[in-house]
Amino acid sequence: MSLFSFRKPKVITTLQEQGGGLVGDVRQAASQAVSHVSSILTLFKIELAEYVSQQSRRVALFVAAAVLLLTSYALLCAFACVALNIWLESWLWAVGIVLLVNALAGVIILLAALRAKPAPLAEVTRQELKNDLECLKILLSEENTKS
Repeated sequence: MSLFSFRKPKVITTLQEQGGGLVGDVRQAASQAVSHVSSILTLFKIELAEYVSQQSRRVALFVAAAVLLLTSYALLCAFACVALNIWLESWLWAVGIVLLVNALAGVIILLAALRAKPAPLAEVTRQELKNDLECLKILLSEENTKS
């Protein structure tokens, strides 16, 4: 090589060399999107575990209460039948009245249970996804106005 040799200018031939910045930006955006989705999934897992823990505690308390209440309820029904038998002097009427009251109470409790609304699941994750959607809409509208 001589001291004053000139090199030919390099001709860009590949897409990666032409759009190296664009490809890098796309890779970085994809990496950040994957990281963000991973964060949202982790948040959802944490909320789901907390929700399951709360619900399992509630179920355990309901089971314990149900055992005690059913025992008390059976004794109360027996006492009501005996008391009504003494007053009405008929076992058939006494048992019929107790069954009717139980049926009405069951219908009222069933209607109340059907009207109860369940607690929302993963409220923070849902809110995070709504925020992401709003940000994406804003970003897309800005890109459309630039074009």
